[in-house]
Amino acid sequence: MSYTRIISLLTKTKSKLTVKEFQEKINVVFHDFEANYYDDLHKDMWESLQQQFDLLVQDGLQYITHRTNLKVLDIGCGTGLSSELLLNTKIKPYVQQVTLLDTSPNMLKFAQKKAETWNVNYQVINGNITQITELYDVIVISSVLHHIPDLTTFLHDVSQKLNPNGLLIHLQDPNSDFLKTEDYTKRVDDFKKQNPKLIPNNTNIVFKKIKRFIKRLLNRKDYIDLINDELIRQNVIQKRMTADELWSVTDIQIASNVNDEINGISLHFLKHTLKDFTLLSTRSYGFFGVLKHDLPSNFKEIEEQLIQEKSLFGRNLACIWQKNQ
Repeated sequence: MSYTRIISLLTKTKSKLTVKEFQEKINVVFHDFEANYYDDLHKDMWESLQQQFDLLVQDGLQYITHRTNLKVLDIGCGTGLSSELLLNTKIKPYVQQVTLLDTSPNMLKFAQKKAETWNVNYQVINGNITQITELYDVIVISSVLHHIPDLTTFLHDVSQKLNPNGLLIHLQDPNSDFLKTEDYTKRVDDFKKQNPKLIPNNTNIVFKKIKRFIKRLLNRKDYIDLINDELIRQNVIQKRMTADELWSVTDIQIASNVNDEINGISLHFLKHTLKDFTLLSTRSYGFFGVLKHDLPSNFKEIEEQLIQEKSLFGRNLACIWQKNQ
């Protein structure tokens, strides 16, 4: 279980919480703050992930089109990005209701504003998967799995909330099985040489991007200071945390300068854990270490070709599964 990787931070920060409470509280505070800037920060996701949703729905829609009253659960919905992109696909005519679930109250405020424009019934729930009492036909998990310490338990809980024959869609996961392959590393190295300013020489690409963005925006304390202020105010910590320490807690399944033993989500692990599911399709993207939105035009052409070939040697993993009866 990944909680063990952050136990030392309890001592360092003089926290009086359990390691589980510590991880959960830091995630909520971090994402509550990030919600105010999330959509501007992640324009690359807005521009790049629509294609991935289109492809996953294309791969799985035939298995569920006998229903015209689908109930969708978006776990870790954030500002509503994933639900909005899903509803932009061919699945929308079959959707009756969307449930937006997140532990961050501030993220949900932004998600609700989006939901009001969808012309679909929706509900908003501030909590986690264990608080869900209904069953769903489609569950979406976008850019979430790397935040979950105990993935085995989490995926078991997800399975319990999905109807038989229902679809599980997850994407924007760090693709650990292929990040260290020769194909991927050589491609990224060649891209770095031609575009040295586009990829920092650090594993925490997104984290550093967020930090620079908000520091420019606020023109005062950077967001690490503000998050620490709030964590101290809530008695989560007594001693301040560095950016890398916060990163190692919030993105617990990604290698960082604090914890380097793990590097993402393994498809092999998912197949082993989701034993009561059939894998309908696996896709990858981010073949040069960044999303398509951030690529020069000549690299976008290569990225598109690899996506169409269903190559799995990319930074990100995307899958669609069907729960067995």
